[in-house]
Amino acid sequence: MIGYRPGTAARRPWAPGDEIGPARRATFPAPRVLLLGSISIASLAVLIRPEVDPDFWWHVRVGRWMVEHRRLPGHDLFTYTVAGHRWVDHEYATEVLMWLTYHRFGLTGVSLAFGFLTWTGLMLLLLACRPGRHPYPIVGLVLALIVVAGEPVWGPRPQVLTFTLCCLVLLCLRRYREGRERGVAWLPAVLWAWSNLHGSWPIGLLLIGLASLAEGARRLTQPSRPGGLRRAGVLAGVGAISALAVGINPNGPAIYAYPFQTVTSAVQRSLIQEWQSPDFHLAALRAFEIVILLVLAGLALGRPDGFEVLTVLAGLALALESVRNLPLFLALAAPVLTTTWGQAWRRLARFRSRPQGAALGSGVAAGVTAVALAVTTVATALAVQRALAAQPALIEQRFPVGAATWLVAHPGVGTRMFNEYAWGGYLVDRFYPDPRRQVFVFGEASLMGDRQLRRYADVVELKPGWQQVLKRSGVDYVVYESNSALAAALAADPTWRAVYRDRVAVIYVRSGQEGEGGERTR
Repeated sequence: MIGYRPGTAARRPWAPGDEIGPARRATFPAPRVLLLGSISIASLAVLIRPEVDPDFWWHVRVGRWMVEHRRLPGHDLFTYTVAGHRWVDHEYATEVLMWLTYHRFGLTGVSLAFGFLTWTGLMLLLLACRPGRHPYPIVGLVLALIVVAGEPVWGPRPQVLTFTLCCLVLLCLRRYREGRERGVAWLPAVLWAWSNLHGSWPIGLLLIGLASLAEGARRLTQPSRPGGLRRAGVLAGVGAISALAVGINPNGPAIYAYPFQTVTSAVQRSLIQEWQSPDFHLAALRAFEIVILLVLAGLALGRPDGFEVLTVLAGLALALESVRNLPLFLALAAPVLTTTWGQAWRRLARFRSRPQGAALGSGVAAGVTAVALAVTTVATALAVQRALAAQPALIEQRFPVGAATWLVAHPGVGTRMFNEYAWGGYLVDRFYPDPRRQVFVFGEASLMGDRQLRRYADVVELKPGWQQVLKRSGVDYVVYESNSALAAALAADPTWRAVYRDRVAVIYVRSGQEGEGGERTR
């Protein structure tokens, strides 16, 4: 057991997995290593996922553009509707890395890279939960619950950086509060990197601010504890330096305003599903509900410190506001769960008798554990292989692959496209820089702007005047979902004619446009 010192065993409650008397020194901690190791390895089967994020395609396309042009895009590249809009590319470094990975290793490489990146965050979170100080069954169960609860949002997408970097900042702050002060000196560098990788960097500043507040509050509640105000001041200074480090970014001061554009946009929040509040009717969010209930029960039964309480409540508020913040809440909930339910486990252990019987020798225990972990590794690798093998079929099911191929074969069809929002990135990657295949809208909502998103919503929701929106924009062909209300409306309008249809997408052109052979159904 980490942190064990001779002569202290009688002062600490027994927990399952602890050995008895002299045997405790001579035996291998097989149960703890087996449980935590198995869960850590098996979690890769959940974290390594096929690429189905609709934004992935424009991310790699703009990453390729930056590698080829050796600069950031200053304005929109891919639409004919908002070409003059300034582009503050808050995740340019991630996009370059995504393109380089995709170019060299394909979609499998991207899935593996982001899966292991998320797994690294999970391991940082495991360290932040202090597995040597809490009962290992509780730590293992919390780790498994976090992985399962995050299943709806895990995947190869830039947003997983929020989880990993949040776990890194959380670990540094928790160690600082335990007396290991050197780690916080790296936080300005972490925030600088964060601001160049993704626009969620304000979360790091929020955690530093909450840690400083908790240290100040500790001085008031524990006046005999020395250095409380000094430590709060150190964290405040680290936060100020980190805020300045964020500005060391090719986007300049505009990077400070970007994260709040979506938060303050009612149009984006109503149109983009991941920015909406969680729908607790969905079965996929059941584990999330369980985490919330366990956190609230733990706060009532246990005694977490002020920093844990502040961070988990802030994370819960953000997650209830937007499902996009679910990974953040899970990261902040894990230490609270291990602390509060670990305390409950120890109280329960006082009323249980210690098991009797001979323990396995260190060699035998280590061998059994190694074999079990090897089997878990092989099973996990096979599960990952099966999941990634489904990648081509998933792309066919979710994106207009057939429709795009048909457009490639019929270059004379159309000059200005109206497209499904979630397909914009895929169509951008397939056709850029063909001027006749520029899209009406794609997934960088802040770049599109509220006015353009309203115009898109007016069409797909068939609001009064939707035909005029298409006419004023010069749209002469539409690529949209086959079984949508918009497709049905176009079918009933004699000014539009279907030239291609499959189970995923349909292409309509204005009557009088060259259809090259009439409608093709597949």
